[in-house]
Amino acid sequence: MIKSGGSFYYKGKRCTIGAVISLKGLLYMVTVSHIFQGKGDQLIVDGMKLVVTSILKDFDLALTKLPSDCKVEITELENAVELEQAVIINDIRVIRCRVVNAGASLLFLGFQCRDMPEPGDSGSPVLQGGKVIGLMSSVTLDTCMGIAISSNILRGLEG
Repeated sequence: MIKSGGSFYYKGKRCTIGAVISLKGLLYMVTVSHIFQGKGDQLIVDGMKLVVTSILKDFDLALTKLPSDCKVEITELENAVELEQAVIINDIRVIRCRVVNAGASLLFLGFQCRDMPEPGDSGSPVLQGGKVIGLMSSVTLDTCMGIAISSNILRGLEG
């Protein structure tokens, strides 16, 4: 089943699905775009060879159209609550953090310096209360801070 926090493979490396959304009745897998070279890149998800459908560079997002007959779990999106705990989840690990600030398009996250996201965690969903509030985009190791793309951007795509 294709779902938020699950894996796909690009150039032989495991990557993380940030969300699965429906746009105009079509299903899309969403992750960060900085891991790809561009639109048309090939990836493997749930045993299927697919291509990146759209790159939204302004938001560091990549969308991949999914076949209508594949099994998916649509991602529940929610607004971030500032100064509250959150978790970053993928197939490999769970990382605890705190939402330090929540803007219209970005979330600023604070981490315990001994438990930071790693390069393979890019695109992982950030959750509060079991719902996705954003997708992990980048970290600054010397400050133990990170940036996530807000779920507001994904909801804007759906609208």
